[in-house]
Amino acid sequence: MKILHLSPYCPVPPNFGGALRIYHLLKGIAQNNDVTFVSFGRENELKLLNDHFASKVKAFHIVDPPWTWSHRRVAQFYALWTSGSFFSLFSKSKEMQKKLDEILGAEDFDIVQMEFPIMGNFELNTDAVKVLDEHNIEYDNLFRMWKYQQNSLRRVHYYREYKKSYEEEIIACKKMDAIFVVSERDKTILNKDVPHIPKFLMPNGVDTSYFTPLSADLEPFSMVFTGMMGYFPNYDGMLYFLDEIFPLILKRIPEAKIYIVGNSPPKNLQDRSSSNVIVTGFVDDVRPYVWRSSLYVVPLRMGGGTRLKVLEALAMKKPVITTSIGCEGINVVDGESVLIEDDPEKFALRSVELLNDLAMRKILSSNGYDLICSTYDWKIISAKMNESYQTILTGQKQTFNNMAEVAAK
Repeated sequence: MKILHLSPYCPVPPNFGGALRIYHLLKGIAQNNDVTFVSFGRENELKLLNDHFASKVKAFHIVDPPWTWSHRRVAQFYALWTSGSFFSLFSKSKEMQKKLDEILGAEDFDIVQMEFPIMGNFELNTDAVKVLDEHNIEYDNLFRMWKYQQNSLRRVHYYREYKKSYEEEIIACKKMDAIFVVSERDKTILNKDVPHIPKFLMPNGVDTSYFTPLSADLEPFSMVFTGMMGYFPNYDGMLYFLDEIFPLILKRIPEAKIYIVGNSPPKNLQDRSSSNVIVTGFVDDVRPYVWRSSLYVVPLRMGGGTRLKVLEALAMKKPVITTSIGCEGINVVDGESVLIEDDPEKFALRSVELLNDLAMRKILSSNGYDLICSTYDWKIISAKMNESYQTILTGQKQTFNNMAEVAAK
């Protein structure tokens, strides 16, 4: 198959959730298909793409972004006074539209796959099947951010972004012939808003050749959380943990430690550093912190899609305790592959129990690891995506309509 793959950014290096998904999907798609990849980016990123994918991808095209993350605050302020969302500003580009017109005018494709709804707002003059890969439901994620935000100005921002993004995302979805979703919950949400578009479950995965178990000496009573700490759901989750959960753990285990590992921690999180709270900031490799910790904690109260950090921890055979939102969309079972607890006091109590119970930690980590190997390896997901392409392309019009009817039920 000939596939045109569109992304809002270069996925190399794959050092955060969205980039990881795009990177591994592109890697998997390119194994069996003729792929042309287009994204916003800079000239140096073109070299990175070629270094990582070499001859596996037919062609790369990089277009200068209309905005950069260094202008993020300016763009957020500007978005307050426009009809479009903050994220839509990052996709409005005459240069990108021109590049897509040029590519589609010169070559026929079987499928055009867009990562994130903001890439679905370009005009695609092609008879190719159009597929949107929904990493999460953006408007649902923004609604959750608005719900838990305490700062008044930011609450205004997130609410306005939620309302604007809802309109934009639904418009983008309605242009599609099919939608990939990462969880059954996301599928249910979209079935209410765009019921007639077929949806395929395409979960997030993990590179099990990189995130591997290691027999390392454990630091007693140590916990770890990893993630981009400049991302509001992550640092909100850690502030919640430090305020409402960790003090209860310290009462029972005074020597307990939490390692908060990830780029761009805000000042109010850095200020919480102590002998028991280690805020690392950016690290080249999160694995050593995970390997030596006794317990991986995911105290999230918001977020969209599924959390790759949970999959990575399970792939490294780490016992995980999480909120229900933290493990949303992943087929884990409380007490079998992870512990799930939303009440802060119970979260603390069960964390203490796990930190003191090596046998239980081994049972959880073993079951979690088996789940990853059977379901969430990127190789398995890539094969599933290729099967979905075949289903979409080989179906006759009536079959495709039947799929839409089934998906709407």
